[in-house]
Amino acid sequence: MDREPHTASQRTSKSKASYRKQRPRDPSLSQGKPKARHITPVSASGIHNGDVGIFVTCDKGQEKKCLLELGDLLGEYIPDEQQPEQQGNGNGGSSEVDQDNDIEADILAELDALRPKPTTGFTSQKLSLITLDIPCVSFVRFPAAKPAEAGVDPVAVVRNMCLSASQKDSSGPRSRYIKRLTPVSLIRKTLNSGLESLCDQILPPHFLLEPDNAGTQSEPAARGTQANVPVKFAIRPTIRNNNKLDRDLVIRTVADKISALGQGKHTVDLKGYDKVVLVDVYRNVVGMSVVGSDFETLKRFNLSEIHASHFDDDKQEQQVEKAATAD
Repeated sequence: MDREPHTASQRTSKSKASYRKQRPRDPSLSQGKPKARHITPVSASGIHNGDVGIFVTCDKGQEKKCLLELGDLLGEYIPDEQQPEQQGNGNGGSSEVDQDNDIEADILAELDALRPKPTTGFTSQKLSLITLDIPCVSFVRFPAAKPAEAGVDPVAVVRNMCLSASQKDSSGPRSRYIKRLTPVSLIRKTLNSGLESLCDQILPPHFLLEPDNAGTQSEPAARGTQANVPVKFAIRPTIRNNNKLDRDLVIRTVADKISALGQGKHTVDLKGYDKVVLVDVYRNVVGMSVVGSDFETLKRFNLSEIHASHFDDDKQEQQVEKAATAD
């Protein structure tokens, strides 16, 4: 009879211990290590209407390794707000009398945290690594933005990655498989005037000129163009596995929209541009983004070429030193 309470107590202690063992450890809580990102496995789920993300190129046969590498690098550049928040309880300290109750509550809370939560109108905050049915090209889908909140800007993310890599003396992102990164601010279906719809959503913030205080065509556009100032622009389309939209049609459609937004004051300049419109057509979807004038200096967002340029600079410096020594 005396052994029953003891046995029950042992069972309770063992169950609590088992809960502690089963509790998933969050790598982001460990000290001295970078925060881990929750990244889904590589899949072939395809690109969908409304997606936001990055096209990435690599050598043939290295697509999955490239995606995993990019997923790791993006963990350093995507804001922490995009991670699922770990909610703590709002209570302060606990008394010794309530310690056992708190332990039981902690166990229940941990079990509840392990159960899948219903969605609330937006997808879980994860990156999706997507392989495509063409070699050398893959896609990373960004988390969908919560209602009334701004999502991750792929243009800013890619630019920051390339700027960091371009700093020769800094510890920028080192890549083994990644080549070119193409940010995609939004994707639409090519059917039913999808390209025109995309132009209506992506281009106005960059090219709309107000009638009253818009600048004149004779006024030079400053680098890093300001609002209501005419700009010089270029259009760079890339078309894969699509025979409905050709290059000339894409350029003409985008240029006509920019002209209408700028009342004819924006000008085309393929080399000295202020803004570049990147248009990527893949099968039945089209993506678009607008990037700045440093697109060329950042090797068109090609991480591999940015890293290679450092070696070229080193060779030139060595040649200069040898020439100076010979003199």
